[in-house]
Amino acid sequence: MRRILIAITLVVSLGGCALLQRLESDVKVITSATVSPQAIVIAANSFNALEASATNYLRLVKCNGTNGPVCRDPAVTAKIIPLVRTGRSARDGLIAFSRNHPGELGAQGLYDALTASISGLQAIISQYGNH
Repeated sequence: MRRILIAITLVVSLGGCALLQRLESDVKVITSATVSPQAIVIAANSFNALEASATNYLRLVKCNGTNGPVCRDPAVTAKIIPLVRTGRSARDGLIAFSRNHPGELGAQGLYDALTASISGLQAIISQYGNH
């Protein structure tokens, strides 16, 4: 009976240890997720091009039903503005990091925010580009 209790204790303690090690490993992966400087430059340049298109669109006259085919739809504007703001913030953060830490890897969270803005702006251009 004593051997069984020792075996159970050993299995539980080793299992708990493995679980703790796995949790520590997951935390390290989450907190150390990084992206290369080259990926930062590519994403920043992509966003810059899309930001220019979005800014040009936002400069158009607001559509009122009588001002012709070239105007700014308020529904599209409501989608574009938060994407541009989020993208600018993420891009600026990544560029600042790259300048302050040349050659080092940047933060994955900012990169993810930037690529999400890029994807959102591309989707809007695809959806409304022909209107």
